[in-house]
Amino acid sequence: MTVMMRNKDHNHQVIAYCALTTGFNLISQAFNFYYVNVFLNIYQVQEAWFQFAQVMFLIWNAINDPLFAYCADNKNIRFMSTRRNMVLYGAPFFALSFLVPWFQWSPNPTIIGLHLIIALCFWDTMFTLVGLASCCLFTEISQDPSKRITLTRYATLGSLVGSSSILFLDHASSSLINFRAFQFVSVIVAFLSWVLMHYCGKHCHTRFDLNQMKQKNKSPDQVLHERSGHESYFQQTLQILSDINFLSFVITNFFQEFHKTYLINFLAVICDQMVPANYISQRMRSTFYGCVPFSSQRRLID
Repeated sequence: MTVMMRNKDHNHQVIAYCALTTGFNLISQAFNFYYVNVFLNIYQVQEAWFQFAQVMFLIWNAINDPLFAYCADNKNIRFMSTRRNMVLYGAPFFALSFLVPWFQWSPNPTIIGLHLIIALCFWDTMFTLVGLASCCLFTEISQDPSKRITLTRYATLGSLVGSSSILFLDHASSSLINFRAFQFVSVIVAFLSWVLMHYCGKHCHTRFDLNQMKQKNKSPDQVLHERSGHESYFQQTLQILSDINFLSFVITNFFQEFHKTYLINFLAVICDQMVPANYISQRMRSTFYGCVPFSSQRRLID
């Protein structure tokens, strides 16, 4: 009976985590694919502003990753008291950050540049918050290798389903020709993403959460995650940075992510310039763009 209850709890966690990966990828894939094209070809952002925005984005990206890692290890911050709370409270702002780039503030070149900077920094802030919670949930739901494999398979399926957002957005807007339709569908995509992540935030408890709830008769809102160790954050960081396996992984992952990000961000811009509209139908072009994210998935389902 106990084994059956544990399996039921785990299956519930798998479904909730799958909802998170689906919602996460619905907006993350579409944001990365479209924001360069929208700001360059529709808003006509100046080259100097575009380059400056990318530099600011890189700097903020380097700062907020360790900042949120530190905050996530501090249980005194209420909305970060558990991994699921990070998803629950971060999800609406994450969905909102996806919509910010698609509604132009002003045709003024300076405002367009500021719009790009704010959109990128706001997006990366929420992407880091929810993405960090997602990674923590994956490692903390179960220690059983077989259950982690099952979680990986279903999470990959969720990622594939989430990647379909580009297919729908591109067909609906005819590759941004009908920008109003793109805006309308993007709102629907953001809402669906929020609903899925909200479900995860309500129902995805780690094994630590479940133990506290069972042993101390706590409600989900009273659960606090424990610190990862007694060392300070600085000591933990030094230990990680001195590990050769970690450094090897970071270097390899950097080049992989650089290649994938460049492909996703500039694919539509490059293809539209190199392949004229009369060489290939708009429907075929949209289908091709929609299929690209599926090929970029690296994890195996089988």
